[in-house]
Amino acid sequence: MKKVCLLLILVFVLNITLTGCNQEPWIDMVDTLMRGDYERANKQYLRIEKNYVNALKASDYVYQYIENIVTSYKKDQTTFATAEKKLNLFSLLNMPLYNLEKAKTEINRIQSSRESFEQGRELYLEESYYDAYLKFKQVETDDDKYYEKSLDYLLSVEYVMIYSEDYSDATDVILDIDINEHTLSKLSEYSVELLVRLLYYENDIDRAQKINDELIQTIILMDESVRESLKEWADKLKSLYSKPEHSAVCISFLSDNIEDTFYKLEKTDELLEDKKTDYAFIILKSINIRQDTIGYIAPRMTEILSQYISLNKADFAQVVVDTIFAKMDDDQMVNSLVSYIKNHIEKEEYLNKIDMSIGQ
Repeated sequence: MKKVCLLLILVFVLNITLTGCNQEPWIDMVDTLMRGDYERANKQYLRIEKNYVNALKASDYVYQYIENIVTSYKKDQTTFATAEKKLNLFSLLNMPLYNLEKAKTEINRIQSSRESFEQGRELYLEESYYDAYLKFKQVETDDDKYYEKSLDYLLSVEYVMIYSEDYSDATDVILDIDINEHTLSKLSEYSVELLVRLLYYENDIDRAQKINDELIQTIILMDESVRESLKEWADKLKSLYSKPEHSAVCISFLSDNIEDTFYKLEKTDELLEDKKTDYAFIILKSINIRQDTIGYIAPRMTEILSQYISLNKADFAQVVVDTIFAKMDDDQMVNSLVSYIKNHIEKEEYLNKIDMSIGQ
């Protein structure tokens, strides 16, 4: 009886040993492969693929295992050497591997990203800020180890460039910084600061316009403080620094929401009353032409035309006509605007000085 019991125990232990505690064969195969015994792993797969269901389960398991290697590396939970070694072992497995080459490409991409970060950090410490920027911008968004750190460095580079008055390079840098919760606050501050400095010190309206179009018009929808900063600087540029044109440009960079639109209209009226026609037009042309705004644009555009023509600046008036009508693609609004101008321009003879056929 004792011999029988011992025999049953021996068979039970042997069964556990051979089956790996009843481990699924595809899991056992991958474990074998990860130990470097690819020849045995391939023999295990030959047995697995004889059963169609097991072959599918093995394929799914291996696919996810490879994906997990990539994810672990991106999250800095494993080293590049370890991830690369594991993926290379899968290259020795004689089964269809649909994501192996992509996985290898992915870890190499992230490794390149991390090398760029390290190089950027060295250049930053050497105060080679523009070269550092070129490296930091190469850090990948899905590099969990260094992506946010690279953004911090880029913001630091931007700060240094602004206050060292390197405005051209500062423009390149700020337009390459991703807008997200991590960067929004600093981008809001730096974008307005750079914009104002470009206007005041460089009279570079084109570069300021580029920052507005590519950055501020996105940020302004996410951060209310940008709107207030633009208004504050518009007031300072006009009253404190005697830069009415740059003040008008700042106002033109406000958003298209109702509050900002009426603010633009109010400032346009003030400028028209003071006969500051050029600056009034800067603001007016920034207002989005819609059904709900055309009724406000028409009288102000007509006044601008009248002021220009009365000053023998018919060519300026024609620019106004061409600019406004080029922004319109609704025939009904166009006809309405043409009709309003004809009926309300200061002197009928002024109509002979401009060509509104573009709007007809």
